[in-house]
Amino acid sequence: MEQLNKQVDKVEFLEDKSSNGKIKDWSGKKKRNLSLAEIYMMLKESYRRIHLEKFNRFFNREERCRMCATVLKYKRDKNGKRTLYEAYFCQLRLCPVCNWRRSLKIFAQVSKIIQAIEKEQEHAYLFLTLTQKNVSAEELDKMLDEMMKAWHRFLGYKKVKDVVKGAYRGLEITYDKEPKITKKMYQEKKDYYKKLGLKVGDKNPNFDMYHPHFHVLIAVNKSYFSGSSYLKHEEWQKLWAKAMRLDYTPQVNVKRVKGNTAEAVAEVAKYSAKDSDYVIEKDLDLSMNVVETLDYALQGRRLVSFSGIMKEWHKKLNLDDAEDGDLVHIETEKDEELEGELTLETYAWNVGYMNYVRV
Repeated sequence: MEQLNKQVDKVEFLEDKSSNGKIKDWSGKKKRNLSLAEIYMMLKESYRRIHLEKFNRFFNREERCRMCATVLKYKRDKNGKRTLYEAYFCQLRLCPVCNWRRSLKIFAQVSKIIQAIEKEQEHAYLFLTLTQKNVSAEELDKMLDEMMKAWHRFLGYKKVKDVVKGAYRGLEITYDKEPKITKKMYQEKKDYYKKLGLKVGDKNPNFDMYHPHFHVLIAVNKSYFSGSSYLKHEEWQKLWAKAMRLDYTPQVNVKRVKGNTAEAVAEVAKYSAKDSDYVIEKDLDLSMNVVETLDYALQGRRLVSFSGIMKEWHKKLNLDDAEDGDLVHIETEKDEELEGELTLETYAWNVGYMNYVRV
């Protein structure tokens, strides 16, 4: 036992920190990634001998998922700062590791674009959340099609064109996995449940439903809030309802971004789907259903988009594809920040320690 403890003491685990000193949770993301790989494996086995195309699809997903971020290669400076310079990322839409890296990349890109816009001309910013009613698994794909078409219609309306100088739009899909109303759910939506006459412990009316919605960051003229083109909350609702061709008034959240835009940027840079919604350890059958639904629904879609001056600056700054581009080199991790002589380090995922170990 003493000899084993000495061996453990000699092991060097990865401790990768961001510029603000926060430790990046590589091991936590990789564990979630492996849980997803197990779900893909179960899906693969469920289609063995009965559906070759789906068997091959999930076989491919499982292999890519397991190989994702198994080896991380870094450059480290004299002060201990690191930047990642080589790794394999699977680029799967549901991968917790890739979604995390993608979110960091989007945050960095949108922040950089806003800095460039503000340097040229000051703007004000709005944060919008555009929603509609929840849908079932069978309805999700069609709803996403409608939302993508509606977004283009929305931007084309004269009232919107007069206001929006540039926009970043990201898709998020949440899934309600709770069969009964929990205390936390009730506290967050007390008015909603009271209106329905429901209490904690009652059957959740939204169980097994999907909630696709857009998070949007909009650049407007500084004079927007005092000008004739100002749109009230109800007008934003009507415009989104019109774009979606709804026969009801949807929930649309509109907030003015005050002061630092970082919080709003972080909100729009969210993952397209939270892994806690589909990696459900206590119910693997449910996990399989949700993963399969999301895997097909997100396939081949552009989940994020830039328009107006944000699109122009994305091009001017020669930024990489925010969605499917390089996940190794992202704007928040720059070699220029490293000082002095550099050391190359390699960390590999160790299944025994369930952590990254220096090799």
